[in-house]
Amino acid sequence: MKDDHIEAIIARYVKDRDTVSIGSNELGERFVKKLALALEMKHIPITEIDFIPTSFRIASLASQVGLKIADINDHEVDVAIEFVDQIDSHYNFVKRSSASFVRDKMIAQSAGLLVAIAEDKAYVKKIRGNIPYEVATFGWKRTLNQLDSFGKAKQRLRKDGMPEKTETGNYIIDVEFDRLFNYEELELTTKNIPGVLESGLFVGYADKIMLHGKNIRLMSRTE
Repeated sequence: MKDDHIEAIIARYVKDRDTVSIGSNELGERFVKKLALALEMKHIPITEIDFIPTSFRIASLASQVGLKIADINDHEVDVAIEFVDQIDSHYNFVKRSSASFVRDKMIAQSAGLLVAIAEDKAYVKKIRGNIPYEVATFGWKRTLNQLDSFGKAKQRLRKDGMPEKTETGNYIIDVEFDRLFNYEELELTTKNIPGVLESGLFVGYADKIMLHGKNIRLMSRTE
């Protein structure tokens, strides 16, 4: 994605004195730097924002570039920008990589406006494939066995073979689905399993979609 596209997204959706949250990946880091630059150079009409980090890494970068760090206990999120792996025409999406799915879902639920950014090829008729679940470490094998009744469940491991943990100290279990038909029912049923804390499936949270590839494509629930 080009720098001017990032600046255009910030100019379009971030307003002065908003509380903003940006997802954690390389593109998110570019957004954070551009947001800080906009505040410094004032070429976009924003003079002050509060920033709620989605990870320790993003928090560190935001502090380095001078953004004012805020706490979700004290602020609701005005604008959240998320980077997603699959998204459908009903504005449901999946994230497969996260510092904490619990944290991401809380931010998404808080957000007055959520902009979901994905590659062109990630826009699908029906979400399918892997859905990650953040689970408690206590009794995790029992939780895995229960998730396995919905699809092929497997604990996520690091390259060294040790279990991958979220920043909130939990394990991740990936469940492979051939195709998802009823997202709401899946969310309700799987999250009724003791030990399942959160999932990477976000049902109805997105308000705007930005697809990037050869061209930029913007979609909105309301426009």
